[in-house]
Amino acid sequence: MISSPFPQPQVPPGTVSADLAGKHVIVTGVAGGIGGCVARHFAAAGAHVSAADIREQALRAVVEDIKSTGASIQAIPVDISNPDSVRAMTDAARTAFGPVDILVHAAAIDAPRGLAWELDDSHWQRIINVDLNGSFWCAKSVIPEMIEKRQGRIILISSVSAKIGSASTSCAYNAAKSGVIGMVIGLAKQLEQHNVLVNAVAPGSIGTGEPMIEEEITFEVANYPLPIVGPDPVARACLYLAGSGGSWTSGSVLNVSGGRLHGW
Repeated sequence: MISSPFPQPQVPPGTVSADLAGKHVIVTGVAGGIGGCVARHFAAAGAHVSAADIREQALRAVVEDIKSTGASIQAIPVDISNPDSVRAMTDAARTAFGPVDILVHAAAIDAPRGLAWELDDSHWQRIINVDLNGSFWCAKSVIPEMIEKRQGRIILISSVSAKIGSASTSCAYNAAKSGVIGMVIGLAKQLEQHNVLVNAVAPGSIGTGEPMIEEEITFEVANYPLPIVGPDPVARACLYLAGSGGSWTSGSVLNVSGGRLHGW
């Protein structure tokens, strides 16, 4: 995880949850700020965690740290832009902990800088392939078994960038994160009848990810009414959607942005 320019309070994970104890969750992007925080919270809640990321060394470091607390967690390398790799990830998760109850998909390329007309074609293709297509491959890999057992939760991490543009951020990122929300709406409609609930969480800037330049830090501080405190609120939103609190929530976008975006 990259050091944050913002204060990052150390909020302890919650205690074991009756909702999540013994559940099997796949969390992607665990080498990053949001995914790593989500994995810690679900592990602390008593879930079996299959933790995945393409950055294998960083992934294993996070997993070993979580495992030292006595948690039930395993590391699975994955390239979410490759559907074969995603299927292999899900197969490995099932082998270790059985059927998948919950997917929290946080893996993505962070918002890259760049003006649309100055970026080459491969930039657009890569952002869309990782941030949008990767979300679909991961969701698709767990859907059949969730339908079969008539139970499951799929939580995809989008972004306020689905609604808010930036003069310095690549519009490919806006397009991909908007696409994730469209995907959630479509999947939710198809899966509700099978008791599989699909929702999105849309974070604002959490102070991790790609390092910010001074002007960007100044802008973020000025435009977030609530202090930027790191990924913990995003992880707690995922816990809510995965537990009994989210049992009547489907096709929604949970705005967790410190007041940066109002409504949705």
